[in-house]
Amino acid sequence: MNKGFIINKDFNPQILRTVLRRNWWVILISLGLCYAVAFLYLRYTKPVYESSMLLQLDNKDRAKELIDLENVNNKTNSISSEIELLKSQLLFEKAIGRMNLNVSLYSRGQVLTEEKYISSSFNVQPYALYDSSLINVPVYIHFDGKTIRANYRLNGREFSDTASLNDHMITPHFDIVVKSPDPELFLSESEENELYFIFNSVSSLSARMLGNLSVFPVDMDAKTIQISYKSYNSLLSYDVVNAVAESFFDYDEERKRKSSENILSFIDQQLDSLSVELKNSKDSLMAFQRNSNLPDPELAGTSFSENIDKLQDQLFSIEEELSTLRMVNSKLNSEPNRLEIYRLLPEMLGKSYEMSLSKQIADLHALLERKEDLLFEVTEENSEVKAINTKIQLKIQSIRRSISVIEDRLSSNFRLINDKIASIEGKYYALPRQKMEFSRLKNIQELNEKYVTLLTEKRVQYAISDAGYASSNRILNKPSVSFTPSSPNKKLIYALFVFLGFFIALVILLFKYLTFNEINSVDDLKKLLPENTGILGVVPHVNGVGDYSQLVVFDSPKSVLAESLRNIRANLNFISPDAQTIAVSSTISGEGKTFVVLNLGGILALSGKRTVIVDLDLRKPKVHLGFDHPNQDGISNLIIGQTTLDACIRKTDNDKLDFITAGPIPPNPSELLLNKRFEEVVMELKKRYDMIIFDNPPIGLVSDGVKILAEADIPVYVFKSHYSRRNFTQLVRELYTNQRISNLNVILNGTKRSRNDAYGYGYGYGYSAGYYENEEENKRKSRRKK
Repeated sequence: MNKGFIINKDFNPQILRTVLRRNWWVILISLGLCYAVAFLYLRYTKPVYESSMLLQLDNKDRAKELIDLENVNNKTNSISSEIELLKSQLLFEKAIGRMNLNVSLYSRGQVLTEEKYISSSFNVQPYALYDSSLINVPVYIHFDGKTIRANYRLNGREFSDTASLNDHMITPHFDIVVKSPDPELFLSESEENELYFIFNSVSSLSARMLGNLSVFPVDMDAKTIQISYKSYNSLLSYDVVNAVAESFFDYDEERKRKSSENILSFIDQQLDSLSVELKNSKDSLMAFQRNSNLPDPELAGTSFSENIDKLQDQLFSIEEELSTLRMVNSKLNSEPNRLEIYRLLPEMLGKSYEMSLSKQIADLHALLERKEDLLFEVTEENSEVKAINTKIQLKIQSIRRSISVIEDRLSSNFRLINDKIASIEGKYYALPRQKMEFSRLKNIQELNEKYVTLLTEKRVQYAISDAGYASSNRILNKPSVSFTPSSPNKKLIYALFVFLGFFIALVILLFKYLTFNEINSVDDLKKLLPENTGILGVVPHVNGVGDYSQLVVFDSPKSVLAESLRNIRANLNFISPDAQTIAVSSTISGEGKTFVVLNLGGILALSGKRTVIVDLDLRKPKVHLGFDHPNQDGISNLIIGQTTLDACIRKTDNDKLDFITAGPIPPNPSELLLNKRFEEVVMELKKRYDMIIFDNPPIGLVSDGVKILAEADIPVYVFKSHYSRRNFTQLVRELYTNQRISNLNVILNGTKRSRNDAYGYGYGYGYSAGYYENEEENKRKSRRKK
């Protein structure tokens, strides 16, 4: 039998209803299993608790209002560096160090291991750890109500020690004290679960816990940052968040304090060095005066010295102004920073070009400020922003042209003054050597005094600036201890698993629909059979039939079954009015071919035709069961000559209907049906009867009846609704191709009654609903007549 697989590619509502009717329980089982999986997942998944805090970062520089000096600790608008600091291993180690997590406690159950924190029934107080290799090694403890026993394995060796509760336990590797606020609870937990602890190192513990820390900006403009931490213990999450925030505040203060200390220390070092230089220069000048016996050699060259000093001051002023110009020019890039441009304004004070540049720089700052304000409302592509950008670039170009002109003027003045100094120095060098040395030492002294004065002023200014600068970082939302886990979300998990259950059920139902391999209706047969296959009709399902096929049309001549068989009889007359032999077969046993044979024979007999039914299923005969007759002296005896035809023919209650049983089951049924004696028996039956119906064996299982099916006037193939497989139709195709049966006809047996069908089998052949009366209608009429 061909067992080819057929996929249902087209939508068929009848198949869909059948699949849903038969497999509705798949949805319930799938939902139940997924619900059970969700329950087990939630039951044995550790709940995760989350605690979070909202910070706002800000700084105030009040001293800037007094001395117009920007503090070096003042931060830019970006908070990215603070976020990276909050997420860093460095800060997290500082936070863990504050929490005193030298020891972690655990309770291991049958499925889950719970990390104890503050809410433990016991705690371990470490006093000393003698061997650092014991870090992260589990130390198991057991409490029997009086004594605590500790067991651990280190370097391949087992160690064990005991101590009383609240007493020191001293081993070669550590010194601890195990305490318990509730010894009875400690005893109960020790008996139910496996308790142990591990020694932690700050670096390894922070590396393990850092992954659960989350830091992200909430509002960049408001400089707000959210810190959150997830763990299996709500108190631990709460403490970690607090510890991280406190460590950040402390580290930020310490960082600013060290920065200020470093700057002031640098200024003090420079002052100390210059003070020494100043003292040395004064000593050198006094020594020179004593050695040269010139108490005031400067009188001789006072005018030269004064002129040189004035010119050098002018050179110093020009150099300072040139330096400021270059610094201003370097800040004027294509995208200048507003804050840096604003800081240029104080640099203009007292300069020769103050009036010419200060106004332009102030205008540039105003344009940049206007652009920043607009960018809070519009994008860079806005026309007003583009216009301001054009003005900014024009203003920058104007400032640079002014700077270029001023720089050329100052450079020219610088060269002229240098030339004057060189001229005066030439004259000055003509003075005696003592006067020159005196002037040199005097200049060094004055220069040192000048730098000492300048640094002293800067130190005072920075000290005031540092005193006026304060951090205003604050906590906007304090964390709270939450006893509601953030995950797993029970509602979401149940919803997901219910959806998964529906999805799995739909996949299974879709698979069953696509692989549905039953024939349910004549429409199915039309799609699967060759186009030239004739469909005689359908035989409805009959309730109350026994274990074997029976002849029922005699008892209910006006039933749905009888009318459907009459329809088949009419179609047989259309196919071949002169036909005498009808061979009925099927694919496998149980498709109802014997039932069709018996009741088709009965309908033919009711029409007045002399009909004989011959049971050729020599392996599993059933015709004799339908007539309630013993299987004796049948066709097998007749073919081998053990009996006569008259002795084999059995009569029924209807004088037009006879039957011949199969007889004893022979050892060679195939060879027996190929015997010439069988052909002679058929010829003799044609002389006696109008119609001969052969009940062939299922050709899907054996090949006994293929020859008879091919030689019959009307070969009939029976399928059973909701029983026959769709791939059985492949055998019909093989009969057409291999056995050269060109006139095969099909009957669909066992169809279910449908509300929309006239006869309850979903296929009509010219009859209307009121043509006949079924058995229930006959009974109702009989009751009314009574």
